[in-house]
Amino acid sequence: MTPTLYCLMRQDLQDLNPGKGMAQAMHAQADFDQWVDDHPGSTYMPFIAEWKEDRSFGRTLVLEGSLDEIANVTSMALGTDHPVGVTVDPTYPWRNFYGKVFLTSEVTCAWAFACDLTPQAILDEIRKLSLHR
Repeated sequence: MTPTLYCLMRQDLQDLNPGKGMAQAMHAQADFDQWVDDHPGSTYMPFIAEWKEDRSFGRTLVLEGSLDEIANVTSMALGTDHPVGVTVDPTYPWRNFYGKVFLTSEVTCAWAFACDLTPQAILDEIRKLSLHR
């Protein structure tokens, strides 16, 4: 399979407009980059190098799902060395019905790197999600 970085964006988060979504996707990319730096001996490194294609990124797809659907993907990798992570914004801004702004800590998205080593169960969960609109 073509190595792919998936950004799993929440579709059930209040006030996640396109601009905020793009910012959260950038945060997910930064989290993935940190994972790569923290796991230099990972068996996934040859696939990540292939993914980068002589630049600092490769095929990336943004999918959408609810918090529960995203958790289904990420929880499957718990206790493994599979490159998957959750992005949390500690100051996510949203407005209530009256226009009052709140800053709360929210899971905004997650990321999952997929390649030939990715367990089929994780791929099956990822394939249940739709492309982000």
